[in-house]
Amino acid sequence: MAEQFTVVNNKLDESFNLQDTRNYGLAILFSESGFSYSILDFKRNKYLGVHHMIRHDAKPLHTMPGAKLPFDDFLKSIINATPWLKNPYKSVKIGYEGRKCTLIPAQLFDATAKDHYLKLSFPQSEEEQAFSDHLMPLDSHQVFAIPVSVLNAMRGHFPNIKIVHFSSILIESIWINYKNRINANKAFVHVREKLFDLMIFDGRQMSYFNTFPFQNGEDVAYYLIFVLEQLNLNPEHIPLVLLGNVEKGAGLCELLAKYVRYVEFGRRNEAFKYSYMLNQMQPQAYYPLLNFFSCGL
Repeated sequence: MAEQFTVVNNKLDESFNLQDTRNYGLAILFSESGFSYSILDFKRNKYLGVHHMIRHDAKPLHTMPGAKLPFDDFLKSIINATPWLKNPYKSVKIGYEGRKCTLIPAQLFDATAKDHYLKLSFPQSEEEQAFSDHLMPLDSHQVFAIPVSVLNAMRGHFPNIKIVHFSSILIESIWINYKNRINANKAFVHVREKLFDLMIFDGRQMSYFNTFPFQNGEDVAYYLIFVLEQLNLNPEHIPLVLLGNVEKGAGLCELLAKYVRYVEFGRRNEAFKYSYMLNQMQPQAYYPLLNFFSCGL
C-alpha cells in the first residue's frame, strides 16, 4: 500500500527497543487528517520519541470529485509503515482531535443526554457516536462526537482501548502542570493547524474554553482580545502562555506581545525525562501528546 501521509516530525531515540515495548507507554492523538504518537519508557520515566504524520488529500479512482480515500486506508498506511504500533505495550492511550465537543459541569451532566448536549451547539449527524470524559480536577464532563467510520477504523487496530478527547488532555494537563503557579487569571493559547484553543484559568478553576479557526496571526489576536474584553479582563495584567505549533521569535508571538503585556512559552512537564532527540523541538510543541500519561483520563 502506498503511503498516504507526509511526515511532519519523526524523532526517535536510538535506545528504542522493539523487543522492550511491554515496558513502554504508547500515546496516540488522531484526527481525520492527522496521526501522531509518543513513546514513554516507564523504566526510565523517559520519553523516547514523537512521530507526526498528516494525511494526503488523495482521491480514489471512479469516485465523485473531491472525495477522499477512507480513513481506514489512511490508518492502514500508517500501520504498514510503523508496524511497532501493534506491539504489546504496558499502556496505550488514545485521544481524538475533533471539532464537536462541549463542556458540561458535573452537576448538570446526564450520561444519557450526550447526543442532546451536542445538538445544542452542532449540526446533528447519524454517522457519529457521542462520548464523554470526566475531567476530575475541574469536575466537568467533556462531551464529544467521533464519526462512526473513523471510530470503527481505530477500534479495528486498537480494540478495547478507551478513546478520550484531545481537549480533555490539554485542559487537564495544563491544570496539573500549572495549578501551583496560577494565583490569578492566566490565559493559555494552544496553536494547531488552522485552529487554536483558548483557555483561561482563574487560579481555582478553568473559567473559559473555546476553539477558534484562524488563517493568520491577526485572527488569533482578534479572538483573544475579544474574549478578554467580554470577560472584563485587562490584557495589560493577564499573563499569556503559548503552547503547540508556535515558535520563539515567530511572528505570532511578536504580534500578540503588542496586545498582551506578559507573554511566555509553555514548559515541558518536569516529572518526565526526555530524549536528546526531543530537545531538537521547541518545549511547547506537542504539549498534549507529551502530557497524556500525566492525566487521569
